[in-house]
Amino acid sequence: MRLKHIKLVGFKSFVDATKVPFPHQMTCVVGPNGCGKSNVIDAVRWVLGESSAKNLRGDAMTDVIFNGSGARKPVSQASVELVFDNSDGRIQGEYANYAEISVKRLVTRDGRSDYFLNSSKCRRRDITDLFLGTGLGPRSYAIIEQGMISRLIESKPQELRVFIEEAAGISKYKERRRETENRMQHTRDNLDRLNDVRDELGSQLDKLQRQAAAARRYKDLKQQERKFKAELQALRWLTQEQQAERLRQTIREHEAELERWLAEQRGSERGTVELREQANETKTKLDEIQQRFYQLGNDVTRTEHQLQALRTQAQQREQRQQQLRAELTQLDETYQRDVEQEVDINLQLEQLQPELEMAAEQAEQAQEAFQQHEEAWLQLQNDYQAFLAEQQQHRERLQQLQLQRERCTDQLQRTQQQRQDAVEQAQQLKRELAELTEHAAAQEYARAEQELADAELGLTEQQQRLQQLREQRQQDQTQLTDVQQQEQQLVGRESSLQTLLAAAQADWPAIVAEWLSEQGLQPLGQVRELLDVSDEWRLAAEQACHAWLDAYVLEEAPAHWPEQLGTRLVVLGSSKAPSDSLAGQIKGPLQQWALPQQMLLCDDATQASSLSAGVSARVTLTKEGQLWSAGGYQAQQVEAQESQLLQQQELEQTSTQLAKVRAQRTAKQQQLEQSNARREALEAELSSAQKRFNEAQANAATWREKQRWQAEQQSQLESKLLRSEEQQQSLVETAETLQLQLEEVVSALADAEEQQPRSNEQEWQSKRELLQAERQHLREQAQHYQQQWQDKKLKVEQYKSQLQHMQTLVQRLQQQQQQAQEQLQLLADGSEDQEETEVLALQLEELLQQREQVDEERRVWANKLAEIEQQLHDVSSGVKGVETQIEKARQQLQSSQMELAAVQERSRNVLSVLDEMQQPLKPVLEQLPEDADEKKWQQEVERLQSAIARLGAINLAAIEEAETLAERKEYLDQQHEDLSSSLETLETAIRKIDRETRQRFKTTYDAVNGGLQELFPKVFGGGSAYLELTEDDLLETGVAIMARPPGKKNSTIHLLSGGEKALTALSLVFAIFRLNPAPFCLLDEVDAPLDDANVGRFCRLVEEMSQTVQFIYISHNKVAMEMASHLAGVTMQEPGVSRLVAVDVDEAVALTEAS
Repeated sequence: MRLKHIKLVGFKSFVDATKVPFPHQMTCVVGPNGCGKSNVIDAVRWVLGESSAKNLRGDAMTDVIFNGSGARKPVSQASVELVFDNSDGRIQGEYANYAEISVKRLVTRDGRSDYFLNSSKCRRRDITDLFLGTGLGPRSYAIIEQGMISRLIESKPQELRVFIEEAAGISKYKERRRETENRMQHTRDNLDRLNDVRDELGSQLDKLQRQAAAARRYKDLKQQERKFKAELQALRWLTQEQQAERLRQTIREHEAELERWLAEQRGSERGTVELREQANETKTKLDEIQQRFYQLGNDVTRTEHQLQALRTQAQQREQRQQQLRAELTQLDETYQRDVEQEVDINLQLEQLQPELEMAAEQAEQAQEAFQQHEEAWLQLQNDYQAFLAEQQQHRERLQQLQLQRERCTDQLQRTQQQRQDAVEQAQQLKRELAELTEHAAAQEYARAEQELADAELGLTEQQQRLQQLREQRQQDQTQLTDVQQQEQQLVGRESSLQTLLAAAQADWPAIVAEWLSEQGLQPLGQVRELLDVSDEWRLAAEQACHAWLDAYVLEEAPAHWPEQLGTRLVVLGSSKAPSDSLAGQIKGPLQQWALPQQMLLCDDATQASSLSAGVSARVTLTKEGQLWSAGGYQAQQVEAQESQLLQQQELEQTSTQLAKVRAQRTAKQQQLEQSNARREALEAELSSAQKRFNEAQANAATWREKQRWQAEQQSQLESKLLRSEEQQQSLVETAETLQLQLEEVVSALADAEEQQPRSNEQEWQSKRELLQAERQHLREQAQHYQQQWQDKKLKVEQYKSQLQHMQTLVQRLQQQQQQAQEQLQLLADGSEDQEETEVLALQLEELLQQREQVDEERRVWANKLAEIEQQLHDVSSGVKGVETQIEKARQQLQSSQMELAAVQERSRNVLSVLDEMQQPLKPVLEQLPEDADEKKWQQEVERLQSAIARLGAINLAAIEEAETLAERKEYLDQQHEDLSSSLETLETAIRKIDRETRQRFKTTYDAVNGGLQELFPKVFGGGSAYLELTEDDLLETGVAIMARPPGKKNSTIHLLSGGEKALTALSLVFAIFRLNPAPFCLLDEVDAPLDDANVGRFCRLVEEMSQTVQFIYISHNKVAMEMASHLAGVTMQEPGVSRLVAVDVDEAVALTEAS
């Protein structure tokens, strides 16, 4: 393997693309001092991965970019490319088959550094790995420059050991051993964490297994409890059915007794109906007469009020006429005075107008003269102020610029020093960060953490969805239970209402419908159907019409009326319903029914009692359903809770609510079925997600600890580097800004000193005094004329104001005169009121006579109504005893019906409970033991419930969770076994690496030591040198050099001269080369400290080694130049720019001597 050439572009002083060829084994680079020869060595070191700008003789890595010269601009990037001949296959691995290998590095001014391998972008690590074991590297023994000789000889034993290791090719073994140790440490850490997890899982598994056993016991007990509960409900259903049969027999007996008393009531009510119809007709006639009496009274009152108003108006009209005549006389006198004053003011205005015009003209001329002079004065003032401001501004500007110059100079010096410190700190941080980045495990850890996060997110989402579903299912179950309870309550209430209404209608005689059909009569309907009344009066209407609720309504009376149809038919009349009666509150045809027309409505019992005493033919009715007649209070036929109308309304509302509740129950049951299906699917998904999470957790734990330490170190270094780079960039910008500011300030200060104002302040003062005196005279004159004009103008304005006021007064007086005349004329036309007064007096007398006649007729009809009401009261008293017996029989019947409804409701509740338990009644009855007893079965259910309660809180999911956790525990046990096996394998690998490393190091050490002992006498012409180990452990021992030149007995090499140290170092390097030759060796003026005799020995040694090693060296020595097979001259004809020239030996000597 051989270096063919180097290509430099923009690197340090090689701004142009420069190709340095190395066609032979020995190439000498010559040129004067400072021409850029050592930049060739720096270029090779830089490409091989050097990360320290200090080792490249710079402050920052961007310093390797050409920074410009007197005639050249800076460039934006620098690149160096090394081309190797690999035809001998020295480089192994994937590039072993390449005959030519190119290695390139490029850096830009923004700090970005890129590596390329055969034109493909790669990492710095790839370049380092490529040359592992070859002896090449940024700081290897193959590059020996000025000052490196002393560092090699004076290096510590551990530092010198590195050269032996590189020669032995065990660098890659050490790297592998370090990586293996890291993996072992991570494996041990993972084992510790895995053991913790296994212990925790074992504890959780024991707990879950106990919970699972309790859950299985709970399920068994719940199954037994369910069986006994179903049989207990079946026993209760049988008991309720037996009780219901007994109640049905009792109801039939009560219905027969009620029908007997109702027949007796109908016979008594026929006489009552006829008397009430007579009373109703009499009351209607009396109401008409009273209405006429009240109307006549209103007419009398209205006529009296009109007559009194007309008489009062006549008196007021006479008084107003006298007042208006006096006002007209006074207005005429005032009008004459105001007209005379208006004429006098007009004369005075005509006299003042010429004087005002003259005064205005004089004032205007004086003001114009003053204004012209004022403008000149203001211009002078502005010029004078500008002069003073310019002088003050110039003085302040000079002081400011001087202070700013001093401040910029101090800041620039401080910034440049801070920048230098920041550059050194950043370079050190970059080296440390680059070394740490090479071994980073962040990518693998990030991938594992991402997989763990994804798995954990999936597991959490599944758990949350399952928990939400369980909560929703529990909520739906609760809602379903509430809906079912509500449904049971509504069903019971509906059944009770239906039973009550059926019982109330059970006594209807079928003969009514048959008779109507035979007669060909078409009824409008039943009273209960047509009775449309507001909620406020509903109870009162049913109380009044209770006996006729089941009756049929006819528009006309039939030809004959069977006696047994008593209260079963209602015939409508033609009279209008009074507004204060019950009929006035009814809507529809029942307004024409005589019964509600006879009932006067009252707000309370007190009012009803008083009205019934005064009107004997009518019955009074309160909102609470209380009936009052001339005979006093009548017992209510029905209470509010027994109202059939209210019961019918409640039944309709209950049926509507029941339909809605049943729809809700069906929907909730469907939701529960869907929830069960979703729960089963989610539980399967949760099991799969748990398994993925366990696998991802184990994988992430493997990488977490390895990444933690590196992440901490990298974070600290990156934070420091970021702060350093930010500080460096800020300081660079600050320095550039300060430099520009300093230049601007110096330039501005020079300009300011030349622009000193030259005007004379005394001349400005004289001009100001002269203009000030003339300005004062013109101001006084203008003020005098202005004052005269103001006085005249004020007087004219006063006269005009007086004239306008007088004109307004005259107009107002004229309007007042006209208004007074018009009012007087209107008052004079009031003769028509006298005629109207006489007419009203005659009408009043006639109305009083009519009212007296109507009052006599009203007394006659009132007496007739009182007689009819007394007869009605006598008949009603006989009916009360029958009504009491009917009410008693009805209450007994309703009580039995309600008890039957309650029993039926309890029976339905039992069936509902069985439906909820999904236990049909028939199979339960078939499997029911013959000796089953409700009390014994209840005790058994309580025993099971007590056993379930003793179990305490039950985790029903424990069975499934225990199985899942057991699978995870088995998986972790397998992982523990795998990790233990991996750890044993790694320990075996470490032992193998240590064994091979000791063997290689020992072999190489002996070979290098032998080569040193052989070469040292050749270089020095005698003497001896050897290597010595500092410890017994070949893996940790350092290496020391012991050298004794001929004729000396030094105990340490630190006592050697500079030339002796250089030759000793060369002897060691060449001994290493002979063992493991590097592809090439770079020597940078290593012969400088040698005298001519030692230079000759050095040259002969180099020439001997060049048979196996390519040498590229820089020298100013003629003997070394003559030894080279090829000379490469470097010159700097253009300042700051290096170029390559072809030279021979004599030209090279002359070139170096010229420097």
